[in-house]
Amino acid sequence: MSSHQHARGQRIGFAQAPVEVRQWVRGRLGDPIADVIDCTGGMSPGPAARLRSDSGTRVFAKACGPELNPDTPGLIRSEGRLLAGLPEHPCLPRLLDLYDDGRWVALLLEDLPGELPGVPWSADDLRRASGVVAKVRRVLDDVSAGWLPSARGHAPLFTDAWKLLGERLGQVDPWWAKHHDQLAAHAERAATLIDGESVLHWDVRADNLIFAPGRDVLIDWGQARRGAPWLDHALLATDCAMSGSVVSAMDFFAFEPALAERDPADLVSLMAAAAMTFAARMSDPAPPGLPTMPATRARWAENLRRELAELL
Repeated sequence: MSSHQHARGQRIGFAQAPVEVRQWVRGRLGDPIADVIDCTGGMSPGPAARLRSDSGTRVFAKACGPELNPDTPGLIRSEGRLLAGLPEHPCLPRLLDLYDDGRWVALLLEDLPGELPGVPWSADDLRRASGVVAKVRRVLDDVSAGWLPSARGHAPLFTDAWKLLGERLGQVDPWWAKHHDQLAAHAERAATLIDGESVLHWDVRADNLIFAPGRDVLIDWGQARRGAPWLDHALLATDCAMSGSVVSAMDFFAFEPALAERDPADLVSLMAAAAMTFAARMSDPAPPGLPTMPATRARWAENLRRELAELL
């Protein structure tokens, strides 16, 4: 398995969604569905598809029910609620409608032409992604969403999940044991760094951006949190290490204007907490409907380890 690739789950096709969901989509389109292109990316077991109606209307639909994964419907529900409250902006996806029968949840969104940034990240794509995050930050600064979970209260990746590694050092590469105490000292700071009340995307990665001529969009808002406003840029820096980049996470941190006032040690703390969490959990059973998750965690842990080894 390559150490540099987009995160990818294992989705069912749109045709396998419940008939009620498919009928809702058809009713919202107002015409029979003429063409379905199932999408395979993203960490969800539910269907995601680009659809075209007989009259030529194009939309993007994604959905999930608890029988596929118990957590994903709630993420889609949260995404729909947030997108419904955001102003229209070229860098934000436009919500058309939401379906929710208490079990299955589906979003109907505008169909966005374009492609994901490639991985490993190139310097040009990173600058482009940073520009998207900066534009979105200015929009989110005027948005209030007190119902969103706080990062400090609902982000075990950076708060306490990393502590699990200390109990599992015999199950991982000896490098983690050798550097455990040093990594833990960095990770201990992460919980205080993420605290805040700003609306955050909280999942800024290469597979959550679409680049298109004249318009770049930050997609997949199901993980949104309230936290420190600089964090979305810091998470983009972290993804440099997680997914691979010709620019190191620390180099990106250094030239990113949105992070100019931050201590570089802040990024080390975030990366250490994330790396320790992924390393500790890469042998956990795959969550329901997400068979690729253990391998994805292992890849992220190894990629982060490479950069942390140089920093330590």
